[in-house]
Amino acid sequence: MRATRLAILLLVLILVLPTAIAQDEPVIYIFNNSGTLQFDAGGSDPDVLQRVQDHIAEQSGVRPEVIVPGGAATATEQLNLLLGSSDPVDLFQTPGNGWHDYAMAIIPITDLLAEHGQNILQVIPEQQWDIMKNADGEIMGIPRSTPTSPYITWVRQDWLDELGLDVPTTWDELEATIEAFQAHNPNAFVATRPQDVRWTTLGGFTPNGFSNWLDPDDGRVKPWVMQPGVLDWVTELNSWWEAGYFFPDTFTRFDAPEVFRTCNLGVWMGWYSRITLITPQIESGCEGIAWARTSITTDMGYIATARPQNASAYAITRKAANPAAVVQFMDWVYSADTTDNQLTARYGIKGEMWDYLDEENRVVNPDLSFGYVSEYMLPNLNIEIRYSLDDPSRAWHVEYLGGQLIDLGDAKWPFDGGIAYNLSRIADETPTLGDINRLMDEQTILFITGQRPLDQWDDFMHDLQRASIEDWTNAITAQYNELAGG
Repeated sequence: MRATRLAILLLVLILVLPTAIAQDEPVIYIFNNSGTLQFDAGGSDPDVLQRVQDHIAEQSGVRPEVIVPGGAATATEQLNLLLGSSDPVDLFQTPGNGWHDYAMAIIPITDLLAEHGQNILQVIPEQQWDIMKNADGEIMGIPRSTPTSPYITWVRQDWLDELGLDVPTTWDELEATIEAFQAHNPNAFVATRPQDVRWTTLGGFTPNGFSNWLDPDDGRVKPWVMQPGVLDWVTELNSWWEAGYFFPDTFTRFDAPEVFRTCNLGVWMGWYSRITLITPQIESGCEGIAWARTSITTDMGYIATARPQNASAYAITRKAANPAAVVQFMDWVYSADTTDNQLTARYGIKGEMWDYLDEENRVVNPDLSFGYVSEYMLPNLNIEIRYSLDDPSRAWHVEYLGGQLIDLGDAKWPFDGGIAYNLSRIADETPTLGDINRLMDEQTILFITGQRPLDQWDDFMHDLQRASIEDWTNAITAQYNELAGG
């Protein structure tokens, strides 16, 4: 009889203990609007997701429940409804202009990071935390973005080799290279994108590149277009246009892969991944195509401007029941000692859904057939560059991410690159900001392409004054002085 009662007691313990243990795991609710799920809004196979969740809970000590956004167009609206409802949501990525827009809905995490976030603090460099701080110096979130140098000028290495030329390092050498390319191949051209050309070239003609700047005459911070040298920049690019350097549709619309497939692109001045991702796709049709990354300078310095990080953050809500558990989970994902955790969050259970082909060099072979779509991954470039995939078409791209993309040594750093501007406040204080930006975008291209004469530049400056660019100057100056102690 005693044996029977003991057996029953053991059976009860077997049934109850897992539940008791599970109840001891803190549960956190993540609204994963990080972009990881933008192509998989349907979510993972439920059974697979449960298995991955159980595995992560066992490994991290925290059970993450993920809310999958209904789609990119509705993600922000869905987030705002969640924040305003009684439904739980503990962690999300601040959309739009960054954490400032959600300052009333989130909590400072300085102390939580100090106690539970040592991996996060180690993996994300110290200088990337400044933009996360409010006026009191409190950290308001975990950085989502990182400073990069994605806007670089590339030239055809195979053509340089054929012509016996070195990689150009100055603006004059770049022009000579373009002319040599066009003599070699009359169909050769330069291409960029309207949104890229300021990042890739303005630094060679202005003190601060594509950046706000401090006017020493009145001590105010002003938009990039008012810098000394912008007219010189427009004039120089107009001379390139008149000389026939540019692809004819460069400043309108074009399909980048199709432009690359012409095999006539000799110089690319723009977003890096057009080179690293498109080239492997088209190289079989452009025999021998190869590219050299340049570091071009003028008397004003490097022509490229680095892209500072923005204020987007992984933020913890005020209604989070266990903020420490949220940081504990993120700290597990961002482990400084191993890539296993982030790969588990990204691809699922190690040894089954993914494994290393080369663990020493962190080359990974995921099996995507299981139907897990990375609900538990909260990415940041600092951890994404720590591994690579067994995919020859992406090998160069991944290598570039971990090296030259984050090397800021051959680009100008914006004057106020570390300032955490509240962009929504600037927009509120500059009611015509949209009109000003459209005016700058449209008119600078018209000057470059000769559709507006260069002798009308002063008229353009007056147009900006009439559009109330002074309000914009006042708005950014006020915040700069507040945040930089000016």
